[in-house]
Amino acid sequence: MSKNDLKAHTVIKNANIITIDPSQPRAQSLAILNGLLVSIGDNDSSESLIGPNTEVLDLAGKTVLPGFIDAHIHVLNSGIRHVMAADCDLPDIDSIKQALKKRVVTIPEGQWVQGFKFDDTKTVEQRFLSKTDLDQVSTDHPIMVAHRAGHIYYLNSKALEMAGFNDNTPDPPGGKFGREPDTGELNGVVYERAIEPVRFGLIPTETPEIRREGLRTICTMLNSVGLTSVHDARVIQEELTTYQEGYQNGELSLRIYALMYHTHFKSLKEAGLRTGLGDDMLRIGGIKMVADGAIAGRTAYMSEPYIGSDCDHGILAMTQEEIEKNVIEMHNAGFQVCIHANGDLTIEMVLDAYQKAQNLNPRQDPRHRIEHCTVVTPNILEKMKSLGTIATPFCTYVYHHGEKMRFFGEHRLKWMFAQKSFLEYGITSTGATDYPPGPFEPLLGIQSCVTRTDSNGNVWGPEQRISVEEALKIYTINGAYASFEERLKGSISQGKLADLVVLSEDPTQVSPDVIKDISVERTILGGKTVYEG
Repeated sequence: MSKNDLKAHTVIKNANIITIDPSQPRAQSLAILNGLLVSIGDNDSSESLIGPNTEVLDLAGKTVLPGFIDAHIHVLNSGIRHVMAADCDLPDIDSIKQALKKRVVTIPEGQWVQGFKFDDTKTVEQRFLSKTDLDQVSTDHPIMVAHRAGHIYYLNSKALEMAGFNDNTPDPPGGKFGREPDTGELNGVVYERAIEPVRFGLIPTETPEIRREGLRTICTMLNSVGLTSVHDARVIQEELTTYQEGYQNGELSLRIYALMYHTHFKSLKEAGLRTGLGDDMLRIGGIKMVADGAIAGRTAYMSEPYIGSDCDHGILAMTQEEIEKNVIEMHNAGFQVCIHANGDLTIEMVLDAYQKAQNLNPRQDPRHRIEHCTVVTPNILEKMKSLGTIATPFCTYVYHHGEKMRFFGEHRLKWMFAQKSFLEYGITSTGATDYPPGPFEPLLGIQSCVTRTDSNGNVWGPEQRISVEEALKIYTINGAYASFEERLKGSISQGKLADLVVLSEDPTQVSPDVIKDISVERTILGGKTVYEG
């Protein structure tokens, strides 16, 4: 080995390094060799590692953090949507119609037109889309628009016809059809599992090239906000193939922990696979299931009814028997189980299933998760602590979805997105956004957790505020823990992966109300810059 082989590939100097490592909380300099951190300390500590080919970055006091980790985000599917669907995050329904019409002119008659990220509370009209609205876009194309929450869909008449839905179609288990109150006629709104015949039967599968383009698109978007690792919250076979291709082709610039959609469980089990298979770039994660509705769509299954909602207590997407049967099978097969459960009643059901599975077959540190885990109680928190269950609550919701908080009432807000309570009970919680339902920017998520203030300055559930330092931890080391990777990443520590984000300012030193405005200047993955602002 030559002398130069012992020199660092990259040295960062004159930086404000927040390590998230309690043994060395702050540093000035670090050195990277072969994608790993080999030295962390003051400026002098890295001098001996600088050789003629070493890249030296003088950051002039800028802040360095471990790369951010989003522990629940729809990664590749979102990238695909950005390629092939109209972005309906627009201020009024007329603008949304125009965006859909632009898609119509590019798509042959009879083929599906799609939209996503529609949010009724963000429109001037403050209402859902109807089949009448979408019929005004086209009656020759079937149209499906997804609510930003991902649990409510809107169909035009052509789409209803192709799906075989009519006024006499009964509500299926775990779903429901929107109807005109006077006539019972379908109005085009489809809730939860009622959409499955359309999503998984009629909507054509994306081409491999569209998936590849979607991967490139979303990697660029997420790298630009400082994300280096993501837990993709619903991965199907075709998407896993695209990830593998992107990895092989050098187009994957995010570390992927793939939560596999539960329909693939049987084949994964039969192949002898389980959670953890893979490497530090692409790894099989837990098995993902959905047990209730959404917070943004006001369909989460609650013990108390929504304020001013026609959804009553929400929608339960799985029975207790279904939850228990699936959890026990997945637990016994060695998988981490990751169940979407927003409402307190649903969370109780899931925890009871986790407890039963563990009683029947004790496993060391299974780290089962509650995806979202939105509305908790002291009883829920006690159960989560005893079971070692991980929470992945929405982090950008209070800021972005503040207008929806009125549906929950002050008494519930004290226990929603309960980062403070998770800390107090010794429960590991993570930074998570669920994009598209919530914005994906980690700094916005950190600010939202710290201030509990929405974009209009209203405060929602201040009891759950946490410090900036605590918020940084949930977006780094806690995310690594949720994927069994805390020894590999999540802090700036010797021997760990060189995943870093460079910020223009120190989030612990600015007003909490402007954390979201801090610029991401550089994102580094395994020692290589994947974004530079």
